[in-house]
Amino acid sequence: MGGGLILPNGIKSKLVKPFAELISTNYLDDEIRNRIVEIKKDNQNMQLGELHCHSCYSDGAYSVKDLMLRSASLGLDFMVITEHLTPRKYKLQSCLDSITAQRDIFKRWNHGVMKPPAVYPAFEISTKEGHLIAVFPEDYYRPDRLRDIKHYFSRFDHDSMPVELTAGLIKKMGAVSIVSHPDIKRSYPFGMSSAFVKEHLVGLVDGIEDMSAGHGYQKDYSTQTGLSRIGSSDDHFNIILGTVVTSFDGDKHDNIIEAIRNNDTHAVRLTDSLDFLFSPTKLFFNI
Repeated sequence: MGGGLILPNGIKSKLVKPFAELISTNYLDDEIRNRIVEIKKDNQNMQLGELHCHSCYSDGAYSVKDLMLRSASLGLDFMVITEHLTPRKYKLQSCLDSITAQRDIFKRWNHGVMKPPAVYPAFEISTKEGHLIAVFPEDYYRPDRLRDIKHYFSRFDHDSMPVELTAGLIKKMGAVSIVSHPDIKRSYPFGMSSAFVKEHLVGLVDGIEDMSAGHGYQKDYSTQTGLSRIGSSDDHFNIILGTVVTSFDGDKHDNIIEAIRNNDTHAVRLTDSLDFLFSPTKLFFNI
């Protein structure tokens, strides 16, 4: 079960930022880079990326640009920023603003030989049963497609919807859905139970988080449910971004959405150096 020392996000950010920068700059980043190089020795087209993190457009401590630069410096091939869409708390417009910022930074990328990670419009939706990530194809960066998102998802500004309805809408729009941190409990709907997913959501949702660095677990939910394997960090403080990632074979699939849809992804732990901070008994960072 997750939990944690619950502090306001602003206070957490001030406490964690210096620690994050010290660890990532002096230690963690080199370990992740070296591990990626090692993995790609056997398959240069193996694609690795972050599928669950948050910027200051919702409850993260760092900007979209900070996260994209860090991902690029690590050598990640893609990243998915998943701002919260939570009724009466985190509004859809903030998600759309984050998506627009990602598109603009990608288009204007000017950082020498450092290649930008592929980015995808996405957000993490609070449904009646728990959190569900929606990842949209890249054409949803177009203004007319963003208007489609606004049309269908603005209702979440005010009310939670059943997860079945939400997942069906995501599928209808050509996007993929991922169950976030299953079985992690809070006082509000957070991680859907894996039993519920298996009974009600198979065929509706596409992926499930088998590994989460931020919640300190490694399970085999994908085998139990038949869903695509997902690994991610759920990073809010730009510390553990890239420590646990999702991979797919770029020789087989054009992008992460296609790989998820074809149930051909893997959860990969690039480093376990900070696992002791995110175990169920070390709960400061859990959100």
